[in-house]
Amino acid sequence: MPNQSPTPTEAAPSETAESTAPAWRKYLFPAIVIVAAVMAIALVLGLRGGDGGNGNKGNVPDYAAEDAAVNEQRKNQGEQNSEEQARLELIRSLPERNPDDTLAVGEPNAPVQMIMYSDFQCGFCALWTTNTLPVLMEKYVEPGDLRIEFREANVFGEESVKAAQAAAAAGEQGKFLEFQKALYPGGKPMKSFPEDKMVEIAEELGLDAEKFKADMGSQKIADLVAQHQHKAAELGVTSTPMFIVGTQPVSGAQPTEQFELIVEQQLDQERSQQDSE
Repeated sequence: MPNQSPTPTEAAPSETAESTAPAWRKYLFPAIVIVAAVMAIALVLGLRGGDGGNGNKGNVPDYAAEDAAVNEQRKNQGEQNSEEQARLELIRSLPERNPDDTLAVGEPNAPVQMIMYSDFQCGFCALWTTNTLPVLMEKYVEPGDLRIEFREANVFGEESVKAAQAAAAAGEQGKFLEFQKALYPGGKPMKSFPEDKMVEIAEELGLDAEKFKADMGSQKIADLVAQHQHKAAELGVTSTPMFIVGTQPVSGAQPTEQFELIVEQQLDQERSQQDSE
């Protein structure tokens, strides 16, 4: 069931990568198989070994076949490089860096940009938000090194959409993070998100309840949630959580230390790039 939290065996952070295998390959992980190069190399070996030691009896000399194999390899390497460049350009284009984004934390121009694709019915999203997010906030977001944009993929359906709209409504009053945390009581997802419960949480957080209700049911919020959901679907996100940290896609609620390592690596890359400019 989507609203169940991970079982004790599923919840081990080191195992989450396997339990939430990525479905982003459509755009972010294109399969690259260089079959032609292998066939060309095999052709060269066959030409060399197939003349019985009597020299080259074919019409094409060995060196010509070798040149063809090298050219084929260069062509395939060029295609591979082009695909990798396209992947990186797509990833770099995803962060919006909008200073008015109510579903983001951190400086818009922070050196490392991170996107989290999640679902409020996802147990692993609750696990990551409870255990890892506070560490990243203190260590990287608050000093200005990291920005996080939260995007709800809503892979579990209508209840997830309701929760996303309520969280976005809280964001209109600057309380997205607080509301997000409240939707994971005890580090686990809620079972349902009725309007009266959402309003109750909003009131507990000191929000203007009338404005919250109006925003939660507004077309503006509905369009925003639908836009984020559509973008996630375009990228092939069918399981959560999914992340992009800088230029590094990350699948699942990996251990906090893994996220710290990736952020540090991305910071080092940014510093090296700045030094070379």
